[in-house]
Amino acid sequence: MQSRFTAHGLNSENKEVVLAFELLEDAVQVNLHIVPKQALSAEQSQQLQKEWVNGVAFEFPAETVLTNPDLNGDSILPDDIKSEETGLIRSKQNEWAYRLLTNKLWEVYLVELASLKQKAAELTSYSRTLFDDAKSFWERVLAHKKDRDISQSKLDEIKEEVNGIFETLKELRKKESSEFEENSSAFKNDLVAKIEAIKSRMVEGVVFKELHEELKQLQTTLRGGIRFTKADETTIRKTFDGAFQQLHEAFNSFANNKNASRIENLTKIVGNIEKSLQYDKNDLAYFTKKISHPKANALEIQLAKLKLKMLEEQIASKEAKVADINKTLEKLKAPKRKTSNIGKAKEETASTTTENAEVEEILDEEKNEAVAEETTSTESTTQQTETEDTTNKQE
Repeated sequence: MQSRFTAHGLNSENKEVVLAFELLEDAVQVNLHIVPKQALSAEQSQQLQKEWVNGVAFEFPAETVLTNPDLNGDSILPDDIKSEETGLIRSKQNEWAYRLLTNKLWEVYLVELASLKQKAAELTSYSRTLFDDAKSFWERVLAHKKDRDISQSKLDEIKEEVNGIFETLKELRKKESSEFEENSSAFKNDLVAKIEAIKSRMVEGVVFKELHEELKQLQTTLRGGIRFTKADETTIRKTFDGAFQQLHEAFNSFANNKNASRIENLTKIVGNIEKSLQYDKNDLAYFTKKISHPKANALEIQLAKLKLKMLEEQIASKEAKVADINKTLEKLKAPKRKTSNIGKAKEETASTTTENAEVEEILDEEKNEAVAEETTSTESTTQQTETEDTTNKQE
């Protein structure tokens, strides 16, 4: 776009004048040189219209009048001058006004670009906000390209500056990503090591509830403020799943072993009590027969009846014990309902609590069974001795 042009007109005295318009972009103004036509030689007139308009220097005659019309006014043609080239003048005025406004707009854009560059230079970590601002700025610049408000050279210059900002952000993000991956890996390794340490303690005799609570406490790390990469988080979740599954299997194995041991012990106890019962029943038959013996005196009969009463109470007590133990054996031998996975979300605590309660019940019942077994064995031995003594006396 040319910043100079000439036109012809008549002044207030109806004398011909040459109008030389010049746009001074830096000063944001228009110079209008009004030159009387008679003051120009033919050669000067040619220079003005062909060379000056293309930027060549020209010395205006002394009679020239210089004015500065308002580019934003109705017309840059003075009121006291008439011209048949008002269309050309109006077109140039609009073109120059648009050019100055565009320049002003780009000044604002360049200030904004400088601010973005300054923010990028001061960054110590990746900024999503700056990325969005730079992206928005570049999109607005491209919109002016579509409207042909910017030259390709200026667009390339701005593009280079914006790319520099994006490159800075890219390097910062790459650095943060590397640090994030390193931190994630370190936290993952530490967490997995702690889980493996808990798994190594899953042996018979351990308090499973405590191990379960330790695993749950570690699991809160995944819901805390620590961030992991997707791969590390998957590894951690799988490790937790494996640990909860191993804990579940270890408890089941422990419970099954205790169950089998209880069945074996209770079966032996039943056998001992039944042997003792058989001795009692033999004694019962003996003393029943003794009462009806014709040679028995009154004192012997009285003692025999007392003995019979004692034997009947012993037999009733032992039969009740056998019945209770057989009920327990039926429960122990019945198929167990499958417990829910100890690693499941809200069921984890309830499952583990129930399992540990069962362990305590097993231990308590084993103590009672041991006492019962010892008592039954003592009773059986005592009864056997008494029977032998009575038999010997009778004989």
